[in-house]
Amino acid sequence: MKKNILIAALLLVWVGMSSCSDFLDRYPMDELSDGSFWKTPQDAEMFVANIYKILPGGDTGDIDGDINSDNAVHGIKWAAGNLAEGIYDPQDFGWQSEYEYIRACNVALQKIDMIENYPQEDKEKTIAEARFFRAYIYFTLIREFGDVPYVDEPLNLDEMEGYTRTSKDVIYDKVMEDFEYAISKLPVQWPASKYGRITRGGAQAMKARAALYFADWQVAADASKAVIDSGEYELFDAQGTGRYAELFWESQEMCSEAVLVRQFNNPENTHYLLGWGCFPTLGWGGLNPTQSLVDAFECIDGAPITTSPLYNEKKPFENRDLRCGVCILHDGEERYGITIKVAPLKSSGNTGIAQHGDATATGYYNGKYLDPSIDPQTTGWDMGKDWHVIRFAEVLLTYAEAKNEISPLDATALEAVNRVRRRVSLPELQTTDPSRPTYCGTQDDLRQRIRNEWRVEFAMEGNKRMWDIRRWGIAKEVMNAPFLGLKYKIVDNPDAPDDDEDGGKICILYEGDNIILAPRRYEDHNYVMPIPQSERDLNPALTQNPGYN
Repeated sequence: MKKNILIAALLLVWVGMSSCSDFLDRYPMDELSDGSFWKTPQDAEMFVANIYKILPGGDTGDIDGDINSDNAVHGIKWAAGNLAEGIYDPQDFGWQSEYEYIRACNVALQKIDMIENYPQEDKEKTIAEARFFRAYIYFTLIREFGDVPYVDEPLNLDEMEGYTRTSKDVIYDKVMEDFEYAISKLPVQWPASKYGRITRGGAQAMKARAALYFADWQVAADASKAVIDSGEYELFDAQGTGRYAELFWESQEMCSEAVLVRQFNNPENTHYLLGWGCFPTLGWGGLNPTQSLVDAFECIDGAPITTSPLYNEKKPFENRDLRCGVCILHDGEERYGITIKVAPLKSSGNTGIAQHGDATATGYYNGKYLDPSIDPQTTGWDMGKDWHVIRFAEVLLTYAEAKNEISPLDATALEAVNRVRRRVSLPELQTTDPSRPTYCGTQDDLRQRIRNEWRVEFAMEGNKRMWDIRRWGIAKEVMNAPFLGLKYKIVDNPDAPDDDEDGGKICILYEGDNIILAPRRYEDHNYVMPIPQSERDLNPALTQNPGYN
């Protein structure tokens, strides 16, 4: 049963994430007068619970994040958007929602002292939640835009006219202060009835993410190490018994790998994760992995496909990293009783390349989240699976990357990344035997292997790759190269009947030429996005980022 019986046991003060947000939809924050609200601890907790909606996973833009990187193109052609094409139009960007939630955080922090007889420990936990979200939102803003206005009082949006942009470095320091307070006051775990609320480990992990993005290596290493040392989290199927695919199914959404989630519950609060992404016939085709992503998965000997003797380009999915088969849905695989055929021929049906508007553009479909217990045509369009905002695998890779930057080839960095590799039965990276393909002889050797782990572990899980290629300074290189799909060639079929629907032709996959798609275009100034034009129209004091009109 979904979440076993925990959902049924949610306490009234928590109201299950969705019902409290419904409450505040009916009674907007601005209408909660001091005379009628801010009377009881429940008021404060309901108010702060509404802020959880800012976490990612609530719309298709979060699900589709990989189209803004070199990992994927959009199967649903009309849904791609300008950013996926490398078009950075200030008219397309906005931050109104973020500042509305920042205002909510500031309101909570200002009003909470009005509540009498609020037990101090409980009050501090609620303050910690509000400060965590203020830190999280400002981190996402400075990551996206660089300098932005910093407001720590509950102003309305129309009161922000005249506010100028605060240095991102100043805001980063304030973000770290808020994270530190949250970490000091949040519980290690909440009662089971309050599953989904931010924990100490979740705050530490998000602090580590922010520090990693801005290359604050020691802070990233310390924060991620604190999560690891807490013993509260572990990789799902850590022993590597081959169950990795289940991590993305309903049955494992509350597993020990979940550090921070955005909670969903069918039918009250749902999303389209499965139906949007499932292959055509049962869904809309969502994300189409690129050949570059497919090629990033190692062979089972721990070597890249470019050097492994196990790699067979005509049978490219044999002897590959387990995660390749989980992530990349390719020709000949069966899901939900349907066999995938990707040849650009009529006989391939709805799954064939370019056979209709939502058909794969690359020859591949996304295999993650194809939960066999869920029917994509019914429940899949009204799905209640939680979105994993942070998994423990991220914490391990954060520590590995940061520690290697501080102390090259550090043994603890190797152990952290190898925990992720052991889970999928890949050989461990090592520094002692140059004859083996897992050898890392230099800091950059290990750096590149860790970067590849980031890519293959989190492929098709939102916008992680988009931000990674920016912070690593490789976005211009990978985004301006042509995007490729699989190789195929069309040849005559001498055995075809006269009425052959494919005109006497057959398709041979993994031979011939790659599908070539347009590059995405990226310039150095695209490291940050343009300041939204709508905000500059409202506030002339806001300057534009260099490189944008």
